[in-house]
Order: sequence, then structure tokens, then C-alpha cells
Amino acid sequence: MSDNKLVSSPVQDNDGNFLKAILIGTTIAVAFGLGGFFLVRDVSGSMGTVLFVLLPLVTGFATALMIRGRKLILGSLLMGAIICTGALLATKMEGLVCVLMSSPLIAVGLTVGALLGSVIRRGLSGKSEHQKLLSSLLLFVMPLFLMGANNAEERSRRTLREQTVENKLVVNASPEAAWNQLISIEHVSGSKGLLMRIGLPVPVRCTMEGTGVGAKRTCYFESGHIEERITEWKPPASLKMEITDFDVPGRPWLSFKDASYEIAQENGKTVITRKTTIISRLSPAVYWRPLEKIGVETEHEYLFDEIKRRLDGAK
Repeated sequence: MSDNKLVSSPVQDNDGNFLKAILIGTTIAVAFGLGGFFLVRDVSGSMGTVLFVLLPLVTGFATALMIRGRKLILGSLLMGAIICTGALLATKMEGLVCVLMSSPLIAVGLTVGALLGSVIRRGLSGKSEHQKLLSSLLLFVMPLFLMGANNAEERSRRTLREQTVENKLVVNASPEAAWNQLISIEHVSGSKGLLMRIGLPVPVRCTMEGTGVGAKRTCYFESGHIEERITEWKPPASLKMEITDFDVPGRPWLSFKDASYEIAQENGKTVITRKTTIISRLSPAVYWRPLEKIGVETEHEYLFDEIKRRLDGAK
């Protein structure tokens, strides 16, 4: 089928060639989805509304503009999403955690785009003499629209966003015992939550070189590590660290600024407060901030489980 014929006559599910229609629809979805990803991809690691919302919307719009029939549009977009996701995961350009967390945003964009595309296609169906020209023009303009929106968003997208996440652990142990467990952890093991099973970094041990302000603390993960420099050393009450280096694969959009432990006695028990400040390059913030908080809290809770187990076993 030539491009002219494709544009002038949207493929539909009653053409007697369902598989051919799915193939054409999937090709359009992959071309706009994967091609658009590389078109708006930011080398700085920042990702924003254009990537997570506008690109899916344009992909859904283009697919529905060329494919007629609810089942065909849904099937094409689903197959396109699977192929695009598989390609990004296989090339390690994206991690599974980010893909799963962004799925609701992408699904909304695809749905809204498909609805708009269907409305426009129906509006053009009664103007067959202009349908070919208008459809071709829309397909040509959409990549330019993405590029323009991407350039307009670049400055705000690259504005770094900080967030401090805090968690508390209450233990039946002395502050001194808690302090000793925190400064160096030989081995971390425990039950991994869902996020850790699908790609969230898993801590395995933390080591300390020296003591006092300026000492070096390194936390190792199953893949990668984080290096910290002690900025406050007040045993057994306060331990603060700045992140000097990190090599945690799969998350170029997230970095770490600092971390701290505060130890206090309350009602005869010891309360350990862990704080971690992260720097994110993801937007819209209203969507990503709660998810990033969940990710950091998962790391905190995994370490807390190990600390609690060790303190309980030391009695």
C-alpha cells in the first residue's frame, strides 16, 4: 500500500485484513513512540512533561488518525508500547522501575491522543478531497510540534528539584548500640520489596574509613556504590554525611545530595531518624515526587530492618 493510499483511506477493522491493519498501526505507533523518544531525549538525564505526556499523546493521535476501529487502535498502541519498552530495556536506556512508574502517565497520554485522533479523523471523513492533504500535513507537523515543545520546556526541565525523605525506627536498645550499628554495616540482607525485585538498588554493606568529620563512608549495592564524607560526628546522637560520589546504574535522572542519622531517647526507647536528600530531574513534580519518596523510603526500610534485627539479636 502506498503512503498516499494509506493517508487517504484510514485502515479499519472491517477491511478484511485485520493483521495487516494491526501491522500498519503498530508501525505508526513505534515510529512515533520510539522515534519521538530519541527526538526529545535530553542528554542531561532530565525528563519532563513532553516525554511522559505529550509524546504519548502525539503517538496515540497519529495512530488513531490512520487506523479506524477501537480494537485496532488499542491493539496497535499496545503492541507499539511493548516494542518500544522492550527496545529501551534491551539497550539499557531505561530501567524497569522507571518504565513501570511512568506507565500511568503514558497510558493517559496515549488514551487522550487516540480520542483526539479519532475525533479529527471522523471530522475529515466527510471531506475526502482534502483528507489526504490534511492528514499528511498533520503527520508532518506533529514531530515539529514535539521539537518546539521540547525546546520550550528545556529550561524548566533542567531545573534541579530537591526532596528530603525522612523515616524513623524505634528500637529497644541504647543510643550507643544503635550508633555502633549505623556507622558500619558488614552485611545487609532481608526481604526485598517489589521495587527492589524489579530494579531498585539493593544495599549490601556499608564501610567506614576513619572516624570523625572528614571520614569516608561507602555504601555498596548489588550494582554500584555511594561514597559519603562525614560532615557532623556527634556520637551517639548525630551523624551527617554529604554524598561525594555515586555509581548507581539505571537512574541518570536521580542523584543524591546528603544523608543523616539522628539518635534520641524517647519514653525509654531509642528513636533513629534517617534523612536522605535527593536531586531529581523528573517532571511533572506533582506526579514524580510521591513515587520518588516511595523509592527512598523503600531503601530506608530495608536498612532499618537489618539494623533492628542486629540490635534485637545483640540483647
